[in-house]
Amino acid sequence: PLPKIDMVALPDFSAGAMENWGLITYRETAMLYDQVVSTRRNKQRIATVVSHELAHQWFGNLVTPSWWADLWLNEGFASYVECLGVDAVEPSWRIPEQFVVHEMQSVFLLDVYRSSHPISVEVNHPNEIDEIFDTISYGKGASIIRMMDHFLTTPVFRKGLTRYLNMRKYSSATRDDLWQALTEQAQEDSVFDQDMTVKAV
Repeated sequence: PLPKIDMVALPDFSAGAMENWGLITYRETAMLYDQVVSTRRNKQRIATVVSHELAHQWFGNLVTPSWWADLWLNEGFASYVECLGVDAVEPSWRIPEQFVVHEMQSVFLLDVYRSSHPISVEVNHPNEIDEIFDTISYGKGASIIRMMDHFLTTPVFRKGLTRYLNMRKYSSATRDDLWQALTEQAQEDSVFDQDMTVKAV
């Protein structure tokens, strides 16, 4: 959404990366690749981290969740879009297939435990915020987004996302804003009957 994005690798940066608006900062190992010493796995990891942080320019910066309860709108979308971004430049890596095997299957196993939580979880105190930066917000959020992409069809899903981003740009959003944009697009393109909604699915 910006005409220019800067990326900086820092030698001592506690977070792996941070998606600041227009300036993405990375730990050196999360951004820099050396053909002589880095493994192929390192190259893939760097590509997914860069793609994840770029996705945050739309999902997190251009449109920000209204409250922490919808953190998955940031992290779930960034985790799903990272796969699409890397797949667009390195299809031989088969990142979307890796996502299903490594991320989606493991998050479904984790989600059966009583200690799991919904992707949208109430946050009533600042101490609770760190607790929701977990596999459910990232992995389950991305898995549900992937499912929506599939049951709506990719063209309808992308048009619905564009509608959502345009409706809420430079503002905040809730999951209901996303459901509304996707439902309107699905009904407009005759994927859904007029009485069907994404939220109900």
